[in-house]
Amino acid sequence: MSTFRFSPYSVAIITPFRQDDTIDEQGIHQMVQYYVKQQVPALLVGGSTGEQHSLSLEERILLYQRTRQAAPADTPLYAGVAAIRTRDAVRLATEAEKAGHAAIMLGFPPYVRPSQREAALYVEAVCSATALPVMLYNNPVRTGFNLEPQTLIALAKKFPQIKALKEAGNPDVVRGITEELGADFQVLSGIDATIADYFSKGYNGLTSVAGSLFPTEMKVIVTLLSSGQQAEALLNLAVIQPKLERLGSIGWVRVIRHQFAAEGIIAGGFREPLTPLTPEEEEAVRTVLL
Repeated sequence: MSTFRFSPYSVAIITPFRQDDTIDEQGIHQMVQYYVKQQVPALLVGGSTGEQHSLSLEERILLYQRTRQAAPADTPLYAGVAAIRTRDAVRLATEAEKAGHAAIMLGFPPYVRPSQREAALYVEAVCSATALPVMLYNNPVRTGFNLEPQTLIALAKKFPQIKALKEAGNPDVVRGITEELGADFQVLSGIDATIADYFSKGYNGLTSVAGSLFPTEMKVIVTLLSSGQQAEALLNLAVIQPKLERLGSIGWVRVIRHQFAAEGIIAGGFREPLTPLTPEEEEAVRTVLL
């Protein structure tokens, strides 16, 4: 446990659906094989990109199980276990551990806007229920809640299994956190387009969304950043930056689902309120990915 580290580069994967709105289990297998072929070192399963809050608890547990069965034993899987109710997050964490995942990512309950004390109790309940390493996920835009640095620091000192923070809020708090918690504590981003700037602010990893369609490019960029070669990383990022911006404006989950279905990797169903691409969007994606 003490030596565990999250991969500095992982890809946050979508959840594939059939046309009847059920989980596409064959698609899970084929999608994982795609990532293995692309030499993606680790996968984040059932996070925001995986539409976690549109899934029932049973569907999320099935997703953990099928992804682990599809992946090689040496491919680390990180299970997103955020839930509105603490008891559900606890159950998801324990099921991820049973399924053989290497770690969990624990985001905060959306919409309910807990206090710092309530958020800490939520984290403590999950950490007390599993031995897995934990990455806390602070995403105020999606949840309406911001994890204050002092709350994080207190939690990480109380529960050494909290190894990392995925910070989608204020990047300027990162250096203070790492100064307090030490160099072994990791801070990751989930935003591909700004990753070079974030590394300069003290981040040291990325759970990539764009890595589904640009797996090698994003891996090279993170590798360069990790070795201190920011200038070269910026040059590589500049090459694909317009593509990232255009696809992101359409919606990454929709774009990835469309492209994987077009390549025969998944069935291509979707879960409302998300919709298939319009003809104009399809043409834009074709142009970008030529």
